[in-house]
Amino acid sequence: MNIGTVKKYQELMQEFSKTPREDVMRFKKKYEEVLSEFLKLEEVYTIASKKSSLEDIKNNVAKPLCALNHKKMPGMWFFSEREFAQDFVKHFGLIKDGVEYIRTLKGEEIIEAIKYGVFNGIYQFSIDEGKCTMVMVPYDLLNAYFNSKGEENFLEKNQYELMILFTMMKFHGKLVYAIESDDLGKDGKSKLACDRKGVLNLFEKKDDADIHKYDIGYGRKESKGLNIIELRNSINEISEEVEVVKIEIKENVFEISSKKLAYILNEMTKINQ
Repeated sequence: MNIGTVKKYQELMQEFSKTPREDVMRFKKKYEEVLSEFLKLEEVYTIASKKSSLEDIKNNVAKPLCALNHKKMPGMWFFSEREFAQDFVKHFGLIKDGVEYIRTLKGEEIIEAIKYGVFNGIYQFSIDEGKCTMVMVPYDLLNAYFNSKGEENFLEKNQYELMILFTMMKFHGKLVYAIESDDLGKDGKSKLACDRKGVLNLFEKKDDADIHKYDIGYGRKESKGLNIIELRNSINEISEEVEVVKIEIKENVFEISSKKLAYILNEMTKINQ
């Protein structure tokens, strides 16, 4: 552990906690600084899943705990010092046979834990520094990581709602709707039909898909409901030939590249998640 880096991060957390939200620009700047400094930490601690075996915890390979926080939002917890994590597990009784449900994360393990949370439906990361706590938006933290590597954002802020949809598909069986074309894919199944501009349109509501089919010349077909596995397979099939996917949720239309959508769906459906 680099004590200097940890101290700088904790001091920044203190500054952030005292920054009024009404000062929008200053608050946003401090928030982004905290994200950046968090990613510079060489070592952080998280809470191990309650389902973890004692052996996995002792070997420091347990999955992170994903659970509802005090606001009933799916969350994960991070700490810059083990002492803060120990206070947490003592308070919530997360100790068995003298083993504390704590996982130490170093280097790329920190990023893997962040991704694990993002692709398992986590809406908030809670950063607990004892008397000073804050909540991070997971996608903000992942964006900060990609930006630090000179890469494009994981998602733009106006695309964050897509992750709520994909989470509902993964954990609650929600479907999205599309129109099948007359063309067959490598698996012998019908590919999804694009509009005249080559854009694939997906819909949260079946009724909207049923209207769209007439716009693209497939009025004779029934709209097809896709679960997350079927959607993943369909997007993987067309990602090399279709660049843009539009997803209509309620009254809003979200645009995303097919390759980024394929990446997200592939990550969310990994067997070991």
